[in-house]
Amino acid sequence: MLIAATAASAAALSRSGSNKKADETVQESLSVSYDSLSGIEAEVISSNESPQSENSKLEPLTLLLSVSGHSLRMIVTDEAGDPVEGQEFHVFLSDGTSAFEYADTDKDGILYAQELPSGSYRVGLAEIDGYEIPDAASVKIREKMTYARITNINELIRTEADVDAEKEDTADIEESDDGSLLKSGGIDLSAGTIGIDVSKYNKDIDWKAVKAAGIEYAIIRLGYRGSSTGALVKDPYFDQNYYEARKAGVKVGVYFFTQALNEVEAEEEAEMVASLTDPEDLSTPVFIDVESSGGRADSLDKVTRTANIKKFCDTIETLGYRAGVYANKKWFTKYINTDELSDYKIWLAQYKVRTPTWDGHYDAWQYSSKGSVEGITGNVDLNLNLSLDE
Repeated sequence: MLIAATAASAAALSRSGSNKKADETVQESLSVSYDSLSGIEAEVISSNESPQSENSKLEPLTLLLSVSGHSLRMIVTDEAGDPVEGQEFHVFLSDGTSAFEYADTDKDGILYAQELPSGSYRVGLAEIDGYEIPDAASVKIREKMTYARITNINELIRTEADVDAEKEDTADIEESDDGSLLKSGGIDLSAGTIGIDVSKYNKDIDWKAVKAAGIEYAIIRLGYRGSSTGALVKDPYFDQNYYEARKAGVKVGVYFFTQALNEVEAEEEAEMVASLTDPEDLSTPVFIDVESSGGRADSLDKVTRTANIKKFCDTIETLGYRAGVYANKKWFTKYINTDELSDYKIWLAQYKVRTPTWDGHYDAWQYSSKGSVEGITGNVDLNLNLSLDE
């Protein structure tokens, strides 16, 4: 059985579970160590062979640990690597003197601990009927914080074959566009260069034709966090678009649709982007896409949402990329503390206007969802690049 430890960001995490002393002790096991995020030394349990269960019908579990700063995210996963829902799991942390219990009261397979003092901890799952429990892991939290890459972020990445995409991929920009202003030539495009952004919804693209049509750059969706389960999902057309666009001579950037509930998840999203791209391949910043979904992150308050955005952007920049934020006027105005994002590029979505009516600074403007470009079947989003290259 594998107990994998990842690294993620510090945040005030208390979404699920209690923090009470317990008499139970966590199981001892062989461990190895490696450096992880924020200077945390994580001892990871691994074995080439799964422990033999007395009951072959027991479902094996894995405990994935995302650790950063003084916070810990604990994900109980099944053999497919998905969080196990419908069970109230209990995780115990022991510092050698006392044990603390965290309960998955919302039964989503994800638990959080926060504000852990510096020191060494053993982390283990409590026994539960019907499941084969993995060995415990050790983590050591240091006061001094430095940054290192998450070593196994790929274990968290899913394809759409692994999820219910109709429930997970539900981004809604909340901008309507009938295309009339675009067709009439009523949009002021004199200040920048025109580009596009694409995702799976544009399906197969003839990138040579796109380049021949005069499109200089494209911002490609790399993936999204699921609106329902929070799974990290790769856009099924990302690899194809990322490779073919660059091959055709089109400058590329990428964006990621966030549904992060906290800074730990925001940092995982940034790490996913970095695991699938190279900063030298990108001509625009990496954008975090913040919009409505009818899902898990819509109800976040402005302070939390803004903190998540900043954590994504700061992590991306630490990893060697430039960072940017995409949203529409409504979200930049009502749901984000946009004045705290001055260090990042701003990509504004607003349709049916000659020029944006938002008073804030923006570096790119998505002015229509009804564009028509050779090489792309159907409508495509059109953007005006004002200062993304600066």
